[in-house]
Amino acid sequence: MRRLRRAHQKHAREQAKRRKKFKQRALAVGTAAAITLGTAAGLSKALAHTPDPHELPVSQDADADLLTDTEEVTLGYCPFNPDQNRNEIPDGVDLAKRCSTAIEQLPWQNEADPEETYKWWAPQYGLHTCDICGATMAMGSGGVVNPRLGISVDFPFRLTLHFMEHGSFSYLGYYGTEPVEGRVDIPLLVQALELSLPFDPNAHQLPVAKDADADLLANKEEFAIGYQPFDDDQNKNEIPDGVELAKRSAEVIDQLPQIGPEDPPPNGTYKVEHQARGNENCCICGIPINMGTMEIINPPLGLRVEFPILSLHYMGHGSFSYDGTTNTGRTNVPLLLRTLELRFPYYPDDHQLPVDGNDLDGDLLTNGEELAAGYNLYDPDQDQDLTPDGIELARQCGEVIDALPVHDPYDGNPAPEQTYKINCFLKGLEQCGICGAMRNMGSWLVVNPKIELSIRVPDIVCHYIEHGSFSYAGDVHGRGRIDVPLLVKILEMPRRCGDLGTIYLPGDLNQDCEVNFKDFAEFTDKWLDSNDPNQNASGKP
Repeated sequence: MRRLRRAHQKHAREQAKRRKKFKQRALAVGTAAAITLGTAAGLSKALAHTPDPHELPVSQDADADLLTDTEEVTLGYCPFNPDQNRNEIPDGVDLAKRCSTAIEQLPWQNEADPEETYKWWAPQYGLHTCDICGATMAMGSGGVVNPRLGISVDFPFRLTLHFMEHGSFSYLGYYGTEPVEGRVDIPLLVQALELSLPFDPNAHQLPVAKDADADLLANKEEFAIGYQPFDDDQNKNEIPDGVELAKRSAEVIDQLPQIGPEDPPPNGTYKVEHQARGNENCCICGIPINMGTMEIINPPLGLRVEFPILSLHYMGHGSFSYDGTTNTGRTNVPLLLRTLELRFPYYPDDHQLPVDGNDLDGDLLTNGEELAAGYNLYDPDQDQDLTPDGIELARQCGEVIDALPVHDPYDGNPAPEQTYKINCFLKGLEQCGICGAMRNMGSWLVVNPKIELSIRVPDIVCHYIEHGSFSYAGDVHGRGRIDVPLLVKILEMPRRCGDLGTIYLPGDLNQDCEVNFKDFAEFTDKWLDSNDPNQNASGKP
């Protein structure tokens, strides 16, 4: 019953042997590049750490950093580098202490605000005794709950925190003579605490030649897919466009149906994995991956694209380039996106119903709607923020409708001079045909007194508009689509700076609808930048 304790006693004398084996293993699997980039230094620095007896070892831990190889891969760590942030503390010990500090700073359940992550503990009669130092602590289950993400992690609260404070996610104690031992679900705990990695998680994001905005998409690739080669973050979400698009591509590929090479092909897009007899290793994290290829086939378009399976690993980390011990190169980005019928990295919503009519640019606005409302029927992303125009316009209209003042025509007060809405709700509910949400079966009457026009917007339509769709499906109003040009006219879109269709002054470089010193700062920031996308800011290739 004292298995972990006996393993700990052997740990110190086995460390040197394991480090030596790690170096040999790293060379054998082709991770020499990782060692050159700092793994060797990490090993040397790990030796400087003075182990705490509470740091219980784990099995299948190639770099002896007290995180299993599986845990490291799940977390995004490198299983062959024990000290990725080079602070002379093994990664598992470092992370355990960071989690302990984060938990200590959390509010208790009865003190937390709605949606705020909290800790809880249900104390019980009795004491747990630490098997390492003999310390005693009150029994009872507890854990961490992240309501916003819907994550809950449970563990013997005081005993587990005692070991985490000492740098171990494993714990070993006793209740009387009964042993209490286990290990926290580390990836789930880190996710619940929303901890950032203590090292650069973007090592897989390999730089690209001739990339003017350094967003990991080459200039020619951006031109080919309709992106902006001088804007590294078109949707302003603080993620480089190439990184976001690569990760989105990996997710779409993961959801494709997979068939065998001899199976009859389906009608829609599918994938075929051509495995080879052997593995290669990622030159960044060292994990083994089959050296074969993945083929994506789109029968309706007659397109196919093939790339190493290793490329999927890199796409998942945000890079279309890949570097392995067998395959090194870059996936054909324009061909891949066209085959996947993917351009934007946004996450589609099932509520975004296809339009019944011609939609030349595929932005969920029909050609007639775009012409009538004054939008460009050939450009699916007029404001270049990587969200299809129809989805963006619907959400913006939803925000405007929600913010309109409510007028009661029977209370004796005069109607507002600006656009307003009248509550026409009924005694009954309507169910969404997509998510099952229940909305009032009535509607809002949206009135624009200046142009003497109004439109009735059922509450179920408001639900769909919030999700980015002007089409709707409910069990009362059935399937249909609101009159988009009329709604846009009544709401006077674009209503606010930044709404789709906003016309900016020539000097409004930062597009905040004002020309001031902030625009001058934007101008000076780009001073001396080359107009040639094949050159960098200094004018050199």
